Amino acid sequence: MYYATEVEAKLCSGCALCAMGCPDPNVIAYCEDSETVTVDQKRCKGCGVCITLCTKAAMSVKQVSLNA
Repeated sequence: MYYATEVEAKLCSGCALCAMGCPDPNVIAYCEDSETVTVDQKRCKGCGVCITLCTKAAMSVKQVSLNA
């Protein structure tokens, strides 16, 4: 088990502050179709920087199984 960030798409405004602030490149990506961000949970370290930057409280940390 490890921890990774999850995005609540309904709350995400698509500002991408989280993607700009993430210390690891290409972990958080902006999706133009839905105007939200997605998190590559296999690469996310669960550091929480994106959570502190999110102005809409659309991000949270969750426990992820190693088999996921």
